[in-house]
This record gives sequence, structure tokens and C-alpha cells, in this order.
Amino acid sequence: MKFTIEQSSDNNEVEINIKCGQIIDEKLQKLIDQIRLYSFSIVCKKGKEIYQISLKDAYYIESVEEKTFVYLEKEVYESNLKLYELEEQLKNTSYIRVSKSIILNIEKLQSVKPLINGKLEANLKNNEKILINRHYVPEFKKKFGI
Repeated sequence: MKFTIEQSSDNNEVEINIKCGQIIDEKLQKLIDQIRLYSFSIVCKKGKEIYQISLKDAYYIESVEEKTFVYLEKEVYESNLKLYELEEQLKNTSYIRVSKSIILNIEKLQSVKPLINGKLEANLKNNEKILINRHYVPEFKKKFGI
């Protein structure tokens, strides 16, 4: 793989070009997915203040009582987007649905352990634990590489 960076004061924005053969392998696809995630952010609120949250920093997104919350390492923000809308926008990134109400960023995953009844317990880098419903386990294992 060849990697080139061109810096110039003529450039007003970052532009990323990927040149490859006909087939995009798994490693390249993961890189592309991470680049997409890096550039993806959503508007959230906390109290009366509004923030632009980069989803590369989020650990997971949860829907509770028809409200959507974005969980960062130590903070929680509310989004006006529905969980299914975010899932669609994040489908080619490191995010994956793990239950009816949670989309998990596997980049923030520290470990996984099997539980009774085919469920998994995800231990996140901030020491939170998320249950992965057995219905979502096969797709999770595929995405996580188990």
C-alpha cells in the first residue's frame, strides 16, 4: 500500500482519494468505514445547549421511551434522530445493532463474554456493560471478527 499526504495552503478542505484495484478487501473496507465515521457527526442537546457530536467519540446510541441518547465516555447527549435513522446512516461503519434499543460502536469495545441463553455481554472501554441480544449475536460476531 502506498500512502501519500499533500499539504498546501491552496487546499481549503481535506480531500481523501483512495485508488485501488477492482476488489476492495476487508482491511481496505474497514479503513473506508473508519474514514466515513470520522467525518460523521450529529447535532445533539444537553440541557438547553446544542452540540455537534462526532460519532467516532460515541460508545453507543440508545433509544429510551421514544428518545434517542448518544453515550460518550463520560457524557450523555440527546438526539432528535430516531434509532433506525442513525442505524441506516451508520450501517457501513463500526456501529452495529446489538438489541432492539441499542447501536454499539465496536471500536469502543474492550471485551465480550458469553452469557446464558446465547446472549453476550460487551464490556466497553469506559467499563460500561451492554447486553447483546441473542437475535443480534450472529451479525455482531461477523462484524467483530469472532
